[in-house]
Amino acid sequence: MADRSKKISELTALTAPSPDDLLVIVDSPSSNAITKKVTVGDFLANSSSNVTVANTKYLSANNLIIRRKQTPNSSSTPGELQGSVFFDDNFLYVVTTSGTIKRIALSSF
Repeated sequence: MADRSKKISELTALTAPSPDDLLVIVDSPSSNAITKKVTVGDFLANSSSNVTVANTKYLSANNLIIRRKQTPNSSSTPGELQGSVFFDDNFLYVVTTSGTIKRIALSSF
């Protein structure tokens, strides 16, 4: 049973949520707000937002989908962030330092 006597900020932090854990969502907070629940699994499966993971050495996921299909004009593209990954039909591209792009050839197997 949930502890109803504490503020959310006073609750114990969960550092490893499972897909069936629940999150509280306030639907339409600006008008006619309704409090609802969603599982962590459903929330992440239906999220189309960018996810940023900072101060960690790894990202663990069952699936990683790179949606940025683009062919760069050259191996030097100012403004590209280090770590950016994108692809076209022949190569996987990785920005190794700001503005420097390296590519890996793709082949059928």
